[in-house]
Amino acid sequence: MVKDEIDERETDIVMIDGLDGYTTSIQGNEENLVRKLHALTRCLKNRGITVLVTNEISQITGISNATSNNLSYVADNLLFLSYVEMDSSLQKVVGILKKRSGNFEPNLREFEITSDGIRVGDPLTGLHGILQGVPRSGGPTDLSRYE
Repeated sequence: MVKDEIDERETDIVMIDGLDGYTTSIQGNEENLVRKLHALTRCLKNRGITVLVTNEISQITGISNATSNNLSYVADNLLFLSYVEMDSSLQKVVGILKKRSGNFEPNLREFEITSDGIRVGDPLTGLHGILQGVPRSGGPTDLSRYE
């Protein structure tokens, strides 16, 4: 069905908005999900089609896994969007976890969704613990906060 649709519509990009929904639609378990998603993404990639897949995690801040279904090996690139608490407010952070070919910027950056689109800010420097959702200033070996 997907092949017919992309041929009929001359599709350049396919988005699977949510691995949970995809799993439900194929009515399978995690093993079936991995096998079918891998087959679908490779088929589309071989046809020159960009595939975007979203994977929502249940926690509000911090990340513990790159994907909820251990599917990171399927992806050529992994981008994450997360919330962190900074100065008693919730901020959005973007970062790259994986880029299969070539270098990528390892910095985490704050971002905003505005009426003019997405604004990506300067790198978040001098902070650690961002991926846990609670950034702290000073390096990881800065023990002054314990004195």
